[in-house]
Amino acid sequence: MNQLVFIEGNQVVTDSLTVAKVFGKRHDTVLRDIRNLDSSKEFNLHNFAEVDYQDDRNRTYKKYLIKRDGLTFLVFGYTGAKAALFKEKYIAEFNRMENELQRLNQPSYMIDDPINRAKRWITEEEERQRLQHTLKIQQPLINFAESCMASEKSLLVRELAKLASKKGISIGEKRLFQKLREWKMILANKNEPYQEYIDRGYFEIAQGVRQVNGSSKSWLTIRITPKGQAFIIDKLRKQQAS
Repeated sequence: MNQLVFIEGNQVVTDSLTVAKVFGKRHDTVLRDIRNLDSSKEFNLHNFAEVDYQDDRNRTYKKYLIKRDGLTFLVFGYTGAKAALFKEKYIAEFNRMENELQRLNQPSYMIDDPINRAKRWITEEEERQRLQHTLKIQQPLINFAESCMASEKSLLVRELAKLASKKGISIGEKRLFQKLREWKMILANKNEPYQEYIDRGYFEIAQGVRQVNGSSKSWLTIRITPKGQAFIIDKLRKQQAS
């Protein structure tokens, strides 16, 4: 008999093609059985993954990768002595492969054989270096994403200064205004953003007229959008790190 289960994405699974072959069913019947299961949406998402595969003639079709619990639920209704036999074999094979996967993932220091321990250490070190390299590349993106998630609304400059302080960037409202002038994001002689940064979607402006002691006074308030917040916090972080 062909291999009943296999390791895919560091998980032990079988697939709908194998189930069809083992239980003597048409593949389209197994696909229909999976799609008609009464299990919850969350259970199905966790235990069944629809993927593409190519047949011997390089034609592309759909199949499902199936985890242990998904298989148990699927074949629960498959009856008869032959079905029962194959259920037992599937369970035994899942157990065997899960033990194998656990052995493969065993830390190097727990391996007794010195050659296998050395091989495992090399694999672990390569994985560690790969992860460090990936994190180094992705860190600016992570910082930007964190900044974007910092606020879902536009903030006053003093509010953004407080937010930056919570993220470990020591800055007050006056210093932040000073930075915005240095970066030529707001005008030097008044707290009004350059049109370029308004067009980029970094600032919003609210303005109007109010009565003060019987005379009309114009007012203008700038707010920094979530997009602008992300840009400014990232720029502050870079300056702080340099």
